[in-house]
Amino acid sequence: MRVETDTIVKVKYNLEVEDGTTPAELSRTFDAEFLYGRDPVIPVLEKAIWNLEEGENVEVVIPPEQAFGKYNKSLVNEIPCSQISRPDKLKKGEIYQEITATGHEIRFTVKDIKEDTVVADFNHPAAGKKLRLKAEIVSVRAATSLDILRCMNMNRGGG
Repeated sequence: MRVETDTIVKVKYNLEVEDGTTPAELSRTFDAEFLYGRDPVIPVLEKAIWNLEEGENVEVVIPPEQAFGKYNKSLVNEIPCSQISRPDKLKKGEIYQEITATGHEIRFTVKDIKEDTVVADFNHPAAGKKLRLKAEIVSVRAATSLDILRCMNMNRGGG
């Protein structure tokens, strides 16, 4: 069966940043299953897999706008080290993360460490960069009426 509207497509894929500095969190194989033409899918991937069959491979370049967004300079901030629970763990160029007292995770790349502050970049490490996605079509099947109804409900915010 070929990938077309209202087919359930399962893919496995790998991502790499085009400039070669792929963050560790992206350096693995991912799996995804979606209802083609109805579930949100990266547009360049959706276009590239149209009419492919199980077992076929595809490689696409994802522009920053469809990946982790453009690099946003306003997300680079200087914050007091006193607001960080483990300032001794800060290392320039590395990603620092912690769970706040309210249970929220914060993550940033340490751009610089000053006497009482740290320059923190809250952009995703791959923001502003093109990604190369290599995917294999694992399976393709016709969607059932239930698959379509479930998708329509999920895309409207239902559970």
